[in-house]
Amino acid sequence: MASPPCSNGTTDDTLLGLPLVEPTPHAWVEAVLANVPRVLGDHAHCELKAASTALSLMGRYADDLELVLDLCALAREEMRHFERVHQVLVSRGLRLPPVGPDDYVKELRRRAQRGLVGQVSLDALLICGFVEARSCERFRLLARSLRDEPLRAFYEELALAEARHHELFFSHASRRAGADAARARTAEIAAIEGDIVRSRKPSPRIH
Repeated sequence: MASPPCSNGTTDDTLLGLPLVEPTPHAWVEAVLANVPRVLGDHAHCELKAASTALSLMGRYADDLELVLDLCALAREEMRHFERVHQVLVSRGLRLPPVGPDDYVKELRRRAQRGLVGQVSLDALLICGFVEARSCERFRLLARSLRDEPLRAFYEELALAEARHHELFFSHASRRAGADAARARTAEIAAIEGDIVRSRKPSPRIH
């Protein structure tokens, strides 16, 4: 999928290959640069939540061997990412902060699935795909914007992983629901996700 034009008419290459229609505002980058420790702590919890979500989906789709195998591998990779982010925190003399709610994910689920019947199975995979896609875009921004060279390299590496993760969810959604249905629903959720990003106040969190 080609990157959409930004509001100034240019193309944002941080969206390249992603189903996102709204780029993260520069104010988010400014918020992150002003409080890197907080975004690192939030990132660690995002990896834990991603692993937990993968395990939960394994139970929901236990009869789908192909999906279960991919989710099992995903959960292991998310935990390795958590360990690496936690090591970064420790190396900087920081502690893992208390977990907080992810209002972005909650709002995306609430608005995407409002009043729907019979589509929750497809949406569960697509919404996970959008969360991974937004993480990918923001990791690309971190890799480009952070002043700390080791951290920049770290987020450049993780952006590649998030790109694979979002593709995994969309691939399975398409396989299970059919390419046309998945494509149409992806466009609908993309509009909702973009509106959420536009309306949220930027803060030093991944989402």
